[in-house]
Amino acid sequence: MHVDTIYDRPSNTTTEIWTLPKVLGERYSADKDVVVLTSGRTGGVAEDIAYILKQMRRAIVVGERTEGGALDLQKLRIGQSNFFLTVPVSRSLGPLGGGGQTWEGSGVLPCVGTPAEQALEKALAILTLRRALPGVVLRLQKALQDYYTLVDRVPGLLHHLASMDYSAVVSEEDLVTKLNAGLQAVSEDPRLLVRATGPKESSSRPETGPNDPPEATPEVPKEEAARRALVDSVFQVSVLPGNVGYLRFDRFADASVLRAL
Repeated sequence: MHVDTIYDRPSNTTTEIWTLPKVLGERYSADKDVVVLTSGRTGGVAEDIAYILKQMRRAIVVGERTEGGALDLQKLRIGQSNFFLTVPVSRSLGPLGGGGQTWEGSGVLPCVGTPAEQALEKALAILTLRRALPGVVLRLQKALQDYYTLVDRVPGLLHHLASMDYSAVVSEEDLVTKLNAGLQAVSEDPRLLVRATGPKESSSRPETGPNDPPEATPEVPKEEAARRALVDSVFQVSVLPGNVGYLRFDRFADASVLRAL
């Protein structure tokens, strides 16, 4: 693959850089994640490597925008003085970027922007998320098979999940957005939603101690008519055309009440 073209001004020559036809050592595997950490002081050949790996979608660049320097610099002495002039003498023509665009002057924009001091911590969090991706996809496939009511659309959803490209996913928000867009497009069902579930939020109510009295439990009426009235106040049930049952509830009853009803 043609990854770069370097122009050298002193010799007025152009050199093309290609990947090797075969791997000389053990293959690292395209399934493993590569993260490149950058800062505002990343320059020269390091910028070129980061740019190439990003454009090839082979690495996730995490950190700051690079300095946008030059591949090679030449220091020229001005006359017999102690003053020197530093001049770029070679440049990357960047065939991967298209249109002759390169990282020189503008720098390499990271996939995930974060201060350089926090780049390693952010990279480790991304790797943790990406290691969990296969398990997340498997659990989602199983949930669709077990619970999704539009069963005729399940095979298409399972195929879509298995064939999706997750290479650009670097956060839970990315994953949720990608899954919802893809699954809703395949199922044509806007109700099919994936949400990220974090740690359970702590209750705002004070914790009860061992000597505190238990909370009062609402009593369930014993009379049949009163129970039916309670059910009607909690649930609204309708049978729609096509033998479709519609159940609506505007509030959650206490668990003990639901169990009795």
